[in-house]
Amino acid sequence: MHATDGIEGSARRLAVARRFVGDFGIATECGWGRRAPATVPALLRTHRELSRGVVDVPATRRVFRWPAGFERVPDEDWTRQPLDTFGLQYDTVEQHGWYRNLDPTVEDLARHLDEGQILVDYSGGTGILLDRLLLRIFDRQVGMLIADSSPKFLRVGLDKFRDDERVAVRLLRWLKEDRRLELLHEALGPELSTRGVDAIASTNAIHLYLELPQTLASWARVLRPGGRAFVQSGNIRNPSARPSEWILDETVWTIHEVATGLVRNDPKYAAYRGALDDEARMRAHLAYRDRVFLPVRPLDYYVRELEAAGFAIESVTARTIDASVDDWFEFLSAYHEAVLGWVGGSAKVDGTPAGAQAVRDRLALIRHAMELLFGGRPAFRCCWTYINGVR
Repeated sequence: MHATDGIEGSARRLAVARRFVGDFGIATECGWGRRAPATVPALLRTHRELSRGVVDVPATRRVFRWPAGFERVPDEDWTRQPLDTFGLQYDTVEQHGWYRNLDPTVEDLARHLDEGQILVDYSGGTGILLDRLLLRIFDRQVGMLIADSSPKFLRVGLDKFRDDERVAVRLLRWLKEDRRLELLHEALGPELSTRGVDAIASTNAIHLYLELPQTLASWARVLRPGGRAFVQSGNIRNPSARPSEWILDETVWTIHEVATGLVRNDPKYAAYRGALDDEARMRAHLAYRDRVFLPVRPLDYYVRELEAAGFAIESVTARTIDASVDDWFEFLSAYHEAVLGWVGGSAKVDGTPAGAQAVRDRLALIRHAMELLFGGRPAFRCCWTYINGVR
């Protein structure tokens, strides 16, 4: 369709096309985004005049429905809490360039999800994956449930999707008596567990699961036969990674090493040298760091555990993702107490939080260490691993 020759010119091209193909659609070749706004009404009229109405769609299209008795949004305290600043801050990570790591998973889901099916976004947090997936399959009638252990993150997701009947939420509670996180089949409830789900996605999270065998067994329990699991993370030790590629969380350990050298040698950080000589305190801070940024496990471990839970591994791929140093610094700034909590102290380890000046010094030290680590370059390469399995 061309604005330059309107309905008559487009009709001539349609007549030629019909000589070679039986059925086709019509569109401009390059969208409307760069056109002058005043030209759009005429383009719309051309499309309307030359398009054939698709009259059978409303009669045949199904509207997605959750199982009878299933509460899309449960009546729980966290659903009525105000939005939390930390949850809102975390949601901005969607704007970071390294979140392009979601794109392959979005494409996999778009290929496999059919009308009427249900996806569980496990550890879905604020719903960043669903933000992108809904843009990709905006009109497809697919149910999507975000399950997460953080009420702060999940509350942000609820705020974004509260009015979309296709999206449900479930909090994975910490069960104090059992000293474990609620399993997926327990959180979904009998209505949805009995029906089963068709796909589970876990993005940027599987490396955080301490009880991985139990988690995967619960996934398999709620997945229908033939259901799919889509797993990806930038914190898996993949033998296919290139020598120049980082494992994302291992930058945190290296930042610590560079920072200790700066504190010992740079007069700007002399006030914190004493912390380096308190071995017991340093061990406590590093132990806390390793609870937030867990030690990296190898690819074979995840493949083995998925297979043990009943998944046939369909594909394992590695992709290079560029991460902006500025974006990664912004992310680590939200977790500065875990990254370099020994600089000025932390409430988690020392019982008292760092003062305002110590926090400023800590952030400056993280940034300084990153500048040295990445040689002043604006970005660094990471290896992301994608594992797709079928139950």
